[in-house]
Amino acid sequence: MEKVNVSTKNIGAFAGKWVVIDPTKEKIVAVGETLKDVESLITRSISDTKPSGTVPAAFKVPYKDEGPYVLMLV
Repeated sequence: MEKVNVSTKNIGAFAGKWVVIDPTKEKIVAVGETLKDVESLITRSISDTKPSGTVPAAFKVPYKDEGPYVLMLV
Protein backbone atom coordinates (compact mmCIF):
# COMPACT_ATOMS: atom_id res chain seq x y z
CA MET A 1 0.00 0.00 0.00
CA GLU A 2 1.15 3.49 -0.82
CA LYS A 3 -0.31 6.49 0.98
CA VAL A 4 -1.03 9.43 -1.32
CA ASN A 5 -2.91 12.72 -1.24
CA VAL A 6 -4.34 13.12 -4.74
CA SER A 7 -7.55 14.76 -5.98
CA THR A 8 -10.23 12.35 -7.16
CA LYS A 9 -10.09 14.22 -10.49
CA ASN A 10 -6.86 12.30 -11.21
CA ILE A 11 -8.26 8.86 -10.48
CA GLY A 12 -7.54 7.61 -14.02
CA ALA A 13 -3.84 7.46 -13.14
CA PHE A 14 -4.62 4.51 -10.85
CA ALA A 15 -6.36 2.24 -13.40
CA GLY A 16 -6.28 -1.41 -12.35
CA LYS A 17 -5.41 -0.56 -8.73
CA TRP A 18 -7.42 -0.40 -5.52
CA VAL A 19 -7.86 3.12 -4.17
CA VAL A 20 -9.14 4.46 -0.87
CA ILE A 21 -11.17 7.66 -1.09
CA ASP A 22 -11.75 10.04 1.82
CA PRO A 23 -15.26 11.35 1.05
CA THR A 24 -14.98 14.38 3.33
CA LYS A 25 -11.89 15.70 1.51
CA GLU A 26 -12.64 14.18 -1.92
CA LYS A 27 -9.07 12.87 -2.06
CA ILE A 28 -7.46 9.54 -2.87
CA VAL A 29 -5.57 8.70 0.32
CA ALA A 30 -4.06 5.29 -0.53
CA VAL A 31 -3.39 2.96 -3.46
CA GLY A 32 -2.76 -0.79 -3.43
CA GLU A 33 -2.53 -3.76 -5.76
CA THR A 34 -5.18 -5.74 -3.83
CA LEU A 35 -8.10 -5.01 -1.54
CA LYS A 36 -6.16 -6.71 1.25
CA ASP A 37 -3.44 -4.05 0.84
CA VAL A 38 -5.83 -1.20 1.69
CA GLU A 39 -8.32 -2.88 4.02
CA SER A 40 -6.82 -1.42 7.20
CA LEU A 41 -7.92 2.05 6.06
CA ILE A 42 -11.53 1.09 5.34
CA THR A 43 -12.43 -1.14 8.27
CA ARG A 44 -13.97 0.19 11.45
CA SER A 45 -15.34 -1.06 14.74
CA ILE A 46 -18.99 -2.04 14.89
CA SER A 47 -19.37 0.51 17.71
CA ASP A 48 -18.17 3.37 15.47
CA THR A 49 -21.09 5.79 15.18
CA LYS A 50 -19.79 8.03 12.38
CA PRO A 51 -22.22 8.41 9.47
CA SER A 52 -21.25 6.07 6.62
CA GLY A 53 -20.68 9.01 4.25
CA THR A 54 -17.68 10.12 6.33
CA VAL A 55 -15.81 6.81 6.36
CA PRO A 56 -13.17 6.09 3.69
CA ALA A 57 -14.22 3.65 0.97
CA ALA A 58 -12.21 1.46 -1.40
CA PHE A 59 -12.80 0.35 -4.95
CA LYS A 60 -10.86 -0.89 -7.95
CA VAL A 61 -10.38 1.70 -10.69
CA PRO A 62 -11.29 0.24 -14.09
CA TYR A 63 -9.05 0.62 -17.12
CA LYS A 64 -10.26 3.08 -19.75
CA ASP A 65 -11.68 0.35 -22.02
CA GLU A 66 -13.46 -1.54 -19.20
CA GLY A 67 -16.79 -1.04 -17.49
CA PRO A 68 -17.14 -0.78 -13.71
CA TYR A 69 -16.14 -3.70 -11.50
CA VAL A 70 -18.90 -5.38 -9.49
CA LEU A 71 -17.96 -7.22 -6.31
CA MET A 72 -20.10 -10.13 -5.17
CA LEU A 73 -19.94 -11.68 -1.75
CA VAL A 74 -20.41 -15.43 -1.90
